[in-house]
Amino acid sequence: MKRATSLPAVWVLLLVCLTGLLRAAEPQGIMARPALDPAKYASLAPIDYQTQTLENGLRVLYVPLHQAPVVHVRVMYHVGSKDERANRQGFAHMFEHMMFRGSAHVKPEQHMKLINMVGGDSNAFTSFDQTTYVNTIPAEHTEMALWLEADRMASFKVSEEIFKTERKVVAEEWGMRMNQPYGNLFDEYLKRAFTQHSYRWTPIGNMEQLSESRINELQDFFNTYYIPNNAILLVAGDIDVEKTKAWVKKYFEWIPKAPTPPRLAQREPVQTEGRRAVVPAAVPLPAIVVGARIGAWSTDDQYALTLLGEIVGGGPSSRLYRRLVATDDALCTAAEILEESLEEGGIFGGIGIALQGKKGEDIEKIIREELLSLAEKNVTPEELAKAKTQFRQGVIQNRKTAEELAKNVGEEWMFGGDPARANKELEKVAALTADDLKAVAAKYLKPEKLTTMLMVPDPTGQLSKKAAAEALAAAKAEVAPASAPVTPRAVEFPASFPTTPPMHDAQTTAKFAAGESFEIEVAGGKAKARVLVMADHRLPLASLTVALRRGSFNEPRGKEGLGSMAADMVRRGAGGISFEDLNQRLDSLGISIGVVDQGDATELTATAPAEKLGEAFRLSGLILRQPNLDENEFKNLKAQALSNLMQSLSSPTTVADRELAALLNGDTPLGRKTTPESLTAVTLADIKDYYAQIYRPADAIIVISGDVTIQQAKALAEKLLEGWGDAKTAALVEMPKIELPPVPAKRKTVLIDAPDAKQSAVRTAIRAYDIHDEQRYAGSLANQILSGGIETRVMSYVRAQKGLAYYAHGIFSPGRQAGAFMGETDTRFEATAEAIEAMFKVFADMAAGRAAVTADELKESRLRVAGALVMSMQTIDRQASRRLAALLNGFPADYWEKYLGELAKVTADQVQGVMKRYVDTSRMIVVVVAPAAKVKESLLKQGEVEVKPMPTTGTGELLK
Repeated sequence: MKRATSLPAVWVLLLVCLTGLLRAAEPQGIMARPALDPAKYASLAPIDYQTQTLENGLRVLYVPLHQAPVVHVRVMYHVGSKDERANRQGFAHMFEHMMFRGSAHVKPEQHMKLINMVGGDSNAFTSFDQTTYVNTIPAEHTEMALWLEADRMASFKVSEEIFKTERKVVAEEWGMRMNQPYGNLFDEYLKRAFTQHSYRWTPIGNMEQLSESRINELQDFFNTYYIPNNAILLVAGDIDVEKTKAWVKKYFEWIPKAPTPPRLAQREPVQTEGRRAVVPAAVPLPAIVVGARIGAWSTDDQYALTLLGEIVGGGPSSRLYRRLVATDDALCTAAEILEESLEEGGIFGGIGIALQGKKGEDIEKIIREELLSLAEKNVTPEELAKAKTQFRQGVIQNRKTAEELAKNVGEEWMFGGDPARANKELEKVAALTADDLKAVAAKYLKPEKLTTMLMVPDPTGQLSKKAAAEALAAAKAEVAPASAPVTPRAVEFPASFPTTPPMHDAQTTAKFAAGESFEIEVAGGKAKARVLVMADHRLPLASLTVALRRGSFNEPRGKEGLGSMAADMVRRGAGGISFEDLNQRLDSLGISIGVVDQGDATELTATAPAEKLGEAFRLSGLILRQPNLDENEFKNLKAQALSNLMQSLSSPTTVADRELAALLNGDTPLGRKTTPESLTAVTLADIKDYYAQIYRPADAIIVISGDVTIQQAKALAEKLLEGWGDAKTAALVEMPKIELPPVPAKRKTVLIDAPDAKQSAVRTAIRAYDIHDEQRYAGSLANQILSGGIETRVMSYVRAQKGLAYYAHGIFSPGRQAGAFMGETDTRFEATAEAIEAMFKVFADMAAGRAAVTADELKESRLRVAGALVMSMQTIDRQASRRLAALLNGFPADYWEKYLGELAKVTADQVQGVMKRYVDTSRMIVVVVAPAAKVKESLLKQGEVEVKPMPTTGTGELLK
């Protein structure tokens, strides 16, 4: 269970930080007792798979998994950014985009359309070592997915038109990432960690180099690397292996083999002295990265490194978290391991995001100390056992779906050279000792091998402005003319190859586990809680969700953020167990517990090994019934919440979302925003009062799913609820009355002036129906027609035809308290007004009937919804989530069973009618976050524009 190669762990960490969530970090890993039985530890049933190598060199992997009528088809091409020339960075990523632009028998965008039309998911990603295309579909459409992948493997052709459009889209994707604080952190770090190897640049690409690229060069890249003998085809899920083999032979074996591709990456010299860099950037708080290069994916050192990673930075009981975050003298809002296992050698280290007012050098010192200490002395028996349990729990979690199985075995085959490694990892980890871990740490973690980078706020903002200007120039640059003729791969399709997709007319109907439901008396018999049990014994995992009926919508005005802080506080120690001890206990037993505010609800979620479910319930009960609400923990949480908010207020997309909610919903719980002032106003007494009002068992919903019996679940639920509440808590506090402001008489445009932004964040909305309105059925089909995939109306027009954005959508978003129709995109500055009008044209044409809903669109939208329901059958957790949503919404128990029947009644006129009733583009709210100097003039042509400054983070006093 190595770290994913498609998304660096640091990006996941930063995504969490940048959302501005006011929650404390929840347990990321799941750990064990000091004494482990190696035989029992490695006793998990092996992954069942078969391999095959076709005559043309294509390797094929078949992984049967019959828990749901779903199949995952994945094609892994052994080419990534490391295979690019240094002056052509981004070629691999360009192909991820261009490969959806049609092939011999598939029209542009038709690949995604066909997959989406049956309710499947089709996508792709590029990493350092692979470019991979993924399709998850209802099982009856397996043959179609294979046909689609074979057609583009055999016959894709680069054209100037395709390259021009998709280069713009790639530039927009690049801009989206760079438009977030720390968006270039990993890029900047790799430039220092590698000096020769092509891992020194990231897969996103270099926009200037792409503008200089010739289409004949891109075609040559395709001809060289997109060949059967440089790929692995994976088919996993509800498959008949022999029938699938016949399809694979029919569609793939005839594709000609090609010469073995060259590998251009240069060997990285041994690092003989430490490196340190200070990088100014448009970030609100310092970020610190300390790491070292590590060995190749295929080395068994990776298993020891993964355990070391869990110990040093794998969650709230890890060394870095305890020293930098969960301490009275905290230095960081977040601290985590940075571990990237790459084919030819990755990175291992630590990363921290500073609290306001803390010095990056102090954080750097602690990260260095912890990394170097791993090589100097053995980890403790408790730490080793805990890390092994985290690893095992991760392995089990990664066996839930066909997609996860395919990824695991496929990457071991491609990068480790042997798919069987996927079934040996538990055995290898079980055998590791503390001495083994120390030896591996000593191999890599030496002072002379460390590379350190401090990314610090740029007080002038000049660097971010320069980067934005360069990106804009690259996006506008014309594509260079071909320097030689474009020579597509010469292939002759066999007569037996279908020229149209082999569609399957049948459509599987989703069948969710019904489970068993019962009620338990609470609050001294004055109220009841509902319990739903959904058993699934395939994996030794179980989950618990406790949904309470109130949340932050009940916050008093001026104390916004109270609900989120309360959710954090109840998790920060309970029943007299300190926060640190609770984290240690949970992680050592393999249990994860988190509490989240949902506005009109509060939810506790827990996952655990099946044999530890009793303890998960016991500790969950303590958290809900007896939180410590400790003064010191409150002080630490408040400082972290303020710093997290500061980060979020520097994110254009977050600011756009906040402003839109405020304009749409006014001075109501749906519209009020957390501010530094409101967070500062929250006291521990407020937390205690809020807890007493909100954390009540009356009308609670408890969902228990996984490897559990009905009898066991009932006993555990009764114990959880025992003694919780009394006559005073039998009645829920009243939900505040929400009186929404009227819809504007004319379009209202607000421009938030963000001089450091690298892209325009665009958000639009108008009020619409809530979740209880029968209009939801027509609205859900409208969503599919507008934004159900890359080929549907909004994306087709805004992205595919005009190349204005990486993504764009328009959807009805109904909630329990209110609803809206919302449009969203991010785009380059000079295209801002055009992108807004492009979205609005699609919305208005559909609402006015100028672009009538066709019979095919109606049919396809129903198929998409039906297929999406089948997709949600894959795990018992997903099924349980749908059941819980229905209960919270007050829907009948058979709601999802009848859902498709309700959709079948919806007519094209009703779909157009729901658009006409709610979507009036002349009255929509528009929020744009961008430099006013670059976009205001074009926006004024659309009407009045109110300009506001980026929100401040409050005074220095507030953030101390």
